[in-house]
Amino acid sequence: MKTYQKLLLIFSITLGFLVRLYKINSPVADWHSHRQADTASVTKNLTYKTGTFFIPTYHDISNIQSNLDNPNGYRMVELPIYNIICANLHQILKSISPQFTIEISSRLVSILFSILTSYILFLFVKKYSSQFWPAFLSLLVFLFLPFNIYYSRTILPEPTAIFFMLFSLYLFEKNLIISGLALSIAILIKPFTIIVAFPILLVLGLKKYKSKLNKKTIFHFLVFTLISLIPFLLWQKWIQNFPQGIPYNKWLFIKQRKFLSENNWKPNPESGFVESLIPFKPYWFRWLFTERLAKLILGTFGIIPFFLGLIYKKRHIQKISFAALFGICLYFIIIAGGNIQHDYYQFLISPLISLIVGLGLFYIANYTFKNKLVAISSALLLFTISIFTSHYQTKEYYKINNQVILEAGQKANQTLPQDALVIAPYTGDTAFLYQTNRSGWPTEIYDVKNITTQHPHNPVYLVSVNFDDYTNQMMKLYPTIYQTDKFIILEIYSP
Repeated sequence: MKTYQKLLLIFSITLGFLVRLYKINSPVADWHSHRQADTASVTKNLTYKTGTFFIPTYHDISNIQSNLDNPNGYRMVELPIYNIICANLHQILKSISPQFTIEISSRLVSILFSILTSYILFLFVKKYSSQFWPAFLSLLVFLFLPFNIYYSRTILPEPTAIFFMLFSLYLFEKNLIISGLALSIAILIKPFTIIVAFPILLVLGLKKYKSKLNKKTIFHFLVFTLISLIPFLLWQKWIQNFPQGIPYNKWLFIKQRKFLSENNWKPNPESGFVESLIPFKPYWFRWLFTERLAKLILGTFGIIPFFLGLIYKKRHIQKISFAALFGICLYFIIIAGGNIQHDYYQFLISPLISLIVGLGLFYIANYTFKNKLVAISSALLLFTISIFTSHYQTKEYYKINNQVILEAGQKANQTLPQDALVIAPYTGDTAFLYQTNRSGWPTEIYDVKNITTQHPHNPVYLVSVNFDDYTNQMMKLYPTIYQTDKFIILEIYSP
């Protein structure tokens, strides 16, 4: 690379880091705070030794996630690699300044992995296009799309999983062992990465062993597959020992399942297999391709370079861009329920989207108009409008959804004993419970005797921000510890 290119790269990555620091000290009460609270909760329990690496726990001890009583608060989802990194970084930063909370440390880990991902994406595109500018534009797209910026600084395992997934793709032709290890980490953190990466791995494999398909190459692929998948299979076998900590997850996949009620996990009778499939239904196209990909992520105008990116040909990059598109579609099809329900699922494909859009911007700047100035201006204008249009939607993500839960949680944390258990009704959302810094239940508890039997040595309190029928009834039965016009704290049980 030329000196000015290196300086441009350093400047862009530095700016990408700085924009991700926006509201880094924000409490866990913004968009998708329930999922962030669960992740931060695991980190907090690792930090204070109330959970372990192989037996992670979190503050939610209800039966909402698995429909099984979970008094120990097991959280058996991903192997907490991201969380252990956050916990260790927090210990280091806390020794520097007490202002570094677990939340800030966790956001910093996400940001750092996101920045590393942008650089690996640059190297990957440069490697398979042999050109600086397509790679640089892909890096810019990843760094500055508002959707990517927001999710790159959330307390979620996705940024870490994305880095290891892309790192695996980049190293695939150089070192299968390290590539397999990187992919195994990605899968342990987020199993869906294998769906996203598989088409690109297939293309890279065919490229590498195009005319060398023999026993040796088959052995190499077998070793790569075993290294990638065995740790995940062992983890899945291990977590079966803690079924109460495994959330119900069939709703994530391609089959639509409707349940009789909130606490009844038996699906309604379905008219047929085909009728129950989500993919290719009108709402599947609308939510994933129109509302999410086109409007939210690409700001509508970004869809133009997205499609033009598939046209660009240089060495092997077109095959990779089509494989990336296939990986996106495959992910949308298999994880249809999860992708429709939550937009953070789409962050997993952000480097693939950025790769294709970056190629498209390069194509516009070089092949659409004879006048170079007009061509470059067109690419710049499209990207700028895309950013502003997307930002109009994602700026709402940074807002605190309910300020009262912060006030109530802070008061509960100051008032209640450390071993207290808290009933924090918030329609099953754990964001409120997390603010209390106590284990407990994120929903109404009617059978108080049952929970006091399970936890006879822990005092139990109700912290409510809704003066609804449930809270009013509990106020008649139990003494008030603290009350304002916004929230109330009741003592339910004292050992």
